[in-house]
Amino acid sequence: MKITTTTFLTLFIVANLNAQQASDYFPVQSGFKWLYRTVPLDSLNIELDSLAFYRADSFSTVSIYEGKSANILLSKSGPLISLPLQPYTDSTFYSPENTDMFEYARVGTLATVLSQLDSVLNDSNFSFLDFFRSLEDWYSVYRFDQPVNNQYTIFSVDTTINIQSQNVPLRFKYLGKRLNDETLQTQIGTFDCKKFVIERSVTAYFFFEIVSLEDTLWIAPGNWIVKSFVPSANVDLSLLGVGAFYIPGLKMDIQEPAVFVENQNEPVNDFTLDQNFPNPFNPSTKINFELNKSGFVKLEVFDLTGKRISILVDEYLHEGNYTFQFKAKNLSSGIYYYRLSADGQVISKKMTLLR
Repeated sequence: MKITTTTFLTLFIVANLNAQQASDYFPVQSGFKWLYRTVPLDSLNIELDSLAFYRADSFSTVSIYEGKSANILLSKSGPLISLPLQPYTDSTFYSPENTDMFEYARVGTLATVLSQLDSVLNDSNFSFLDFFRSLEDWYSVYRFDQPVNNQYTIFSVDTTINIQSQNVPLRFKYLGKRLNDETLQTQIGTFDCKKFVIERSVTAYFFFEIVSLEDTLWIAPGNWIVKSFVPSANVDLSLLGVGAFYIPGLKMDIQEPAVFVENQNEPVNDFTLDQNFPNPFNPSTKINFELNKSGFVKLEVFDLTGKRISILVDEYLHEGNYTFQFKAKNLSSGIYYYRLSADGQVISKKMTLLR
C-alpha cells in the first residue's frame, strides 16, 4: 500500500489532535477553587469518619517558578466551619507541557518529619532533610499519553547512610502508572477521568522495603483531581532501631463548591453578617445580620472541631435587620464560629469566649 505525503500529514495531524493535552485537565484560568472531604484510614483501610476533615485548594495565579510557567495552587485543611477563616499554609506548582503535567517536588511540610529522622539517625555525614532538598526540581509526574498499565520512572536515586557503623545503601523511587480511564460520579458531576497511580518508595540494600506509598488519583477534564485514595502503609525502621509502625491512609473526594465561601470578610448578595458584640464575651453576646430579601435562614454556632453547639435561627424571615443573643452555657474559654446561611450562600465569623 502506497502512503502519499498528504496521507501521512493527515494521519500526523489527526494523531496530534487526538493526543491528550495536560492543559485540558486543568482549569482554564486562576480563581478556580476546590473543596475536598478527607477521611483518614486505619491500618485495615477502614474509614475513620469521626476524624474526617476538609481541604480547600485555590488556583491562585500563573507565574514563573524555578524556570517554568507554573499554575500555583494554595492549600489549607481543617474543620469545614473554620476553614474559610484559616490562612493558606501550603502550595503546589504544576506546569503543563504538551501531554505531560510537571509538578515541582518540594520538601515543604515534610521538613519537620525529615528533621526528626535526622535526629534518630544521628549521622554527621548524611541528612535526610538536605538529601531531599537536593532533589527539589520539576518532574513529569502525570503523562497523559502513556500506554495504559505501563509503569514509568519519574526518578530513582541511590544514596548511602551509616547505621551503627555500617554503610547501608538506600534507593528512593518515584514511579507513575496510567490505568484505564474511568467514568466517575462525584458531588459536582460525572466525568470521564484519567486515572493514575503514583508510587513513592524507599528500599535498603535494594530489596528490603522500608516504606511504599501509593496514591491513586482520578483527574477530570477542566477540574484536575476530583478523587484520591492512599491506602495505609507499613513503615519498617528496624534498621534505624526504631521498629515498625504504619502511616494512616487518606481518602479524598471533591465536594459541592456551593457549601464553601472563600472570602468571609465581604458580604454576599442576599445578606450581611456583623461581628458579634461584645467580642470577646462572657457569658453572652449579640449577633446581628441584615437580609436583603426574604428567605429561609439558619444561624448556627460551632466549636473549633466543627461540632455544632447551638442553632439560633432556623426559620423563614422577611428582609430587614435581626439581632439574636448567644448564651455560652457550660462552654469553656476558646474560639467559636457562628455561621449564617441563606439561599445557598454562607458567611462564617469567629468569636472568643473568655471565662
